Amino acid sequence: MTTVQRDRIRGAQRAAGLRSGGVRRSGAASSTVDAAGGSSGPGGPGWPGAVDRGAVWFAGVIGLVAALVVCVTLAWRASDQAEDDLAARGFRGEVSTGKAFRAVAYDPDGTRIYAATENVVTVWHTATRRATGKPFTGHSSTVTALAVSADGRLLATTSDDATTRLWDTTTRAEIGGPIDTGIVVRAVALAFSPDGSLLAVAGDGGTALWDVANKRLLGALDSASGAHAAVAFSPDGTRVATGDVSGGTVTIWDVASRQQVGEPLGGHAGNGPVSTVAYDASGTWLADGSTDKASFVYNTLTGEHTEFRQNEEAVHAVLLSGDGRRLVTASSQDVIIWDVPSVTQVGRPVGPDGSADVKGVALSPDGDTLAVIRDHRIQFWSVRAASRG
Repeated sequence: MTTVQRDRIRGAQRAAGLRSGGVRRSGAASSTVDAAGGSSGPGGPGWPGAVDRGAVWFAGVIGLVAALVVCVTLAWRASDQAEDDLAARGFRGEVSTGKAFRAVAYDPDGTRIYAATENVVTVWHTATRRATGKPFTGHSSTVTALAVSADGRLLATTSDDATTRLWDTTTRAEIGGPIDTGIVVRAVALAFSPDGSLLAVAGDGGTALWDVANKRLLGALDSASGAHAAVAFSPDGTRVATGDVSGGTVTIWDVASRQQVGEPLGGHAGNGPVSTVAYDASGTWLADGSTDKASFVYNTLTGEHTEFRQNEEAVHAVLLSGDGRRLVTASSQDVIIWDVPSVTQVGRPVGPDGSADVKGVALSPDGDTLAVIRDHRIQFWSVRAASRG
């Protein structure tokens, strides 16, 4: 074989991608990529079973977007369903702030609520759920309790700064300085008499009765246990009920004589404090709540009582409907509505959401809307709807 022939054979092998001996070189079959990003070699568009990488990438993006749309739609539907469920159970909205609420009370016409946050009291419109007007300021520490007079003209507050103050609800200005509560210190509960002429202030030492018009202390209802943790006037204003901090009892007092009427009522287990008391509109029924996780409803004419026990923790607030047929009991864990005549719970606990943060409750003047403090929120619930469960 001549040199020319040998060179021709080698050239043909190189052109075919073969090594000497007929073995194809590994690089010879590699594909080339065109300007559009497609493959022009094996596996490219012209080859059987070829995959368009651009199409695959686009299909993947479309799939991810579709999955995201499905997830968002399902979450939206679940949220709507949850809201529908809450509405069916009586939820009517809420107000919310970045700070925890401590106490709440309705004004007499039900259009506003007074809510204590830290050392101020803010007024909220119940329809718009918006704060209205300037807040009540003057306390130097946390406001622990508040009360509104029956005519809506006065607000009373007490605080950890060891003062009790009166306010004009129109001007939002304090009336005079801190009131004289005599032997009563560290007040924890307040109540106006039905005609607004008296303010009862309960705390260490007993309960002070303050003459609102004449701005003077009338006297005190002494506590055998050393302190009262709750106070409420009867609807006719002739009696005051106080919850004792020991003994688990409620004492009834004659307002005019400031003398105890009959023997103390009840006797909760553990002799712990009775931290809340409330009358119905007739004054025949009186409810209380204590640290033994129970509430008693007394017949004030006979002294007999019925026990309501279902709350998970100490009962720190009770409310009675005007006709005395509905009882609301609140602990840090739950708010329960009861049918008094049958002594049964109605509906499910109001607004359970796994948080132990119920601080207080208030009932609107029409008896249907329940305001529930849950940490930094005040939730509004229809009693009628919530009673249906």
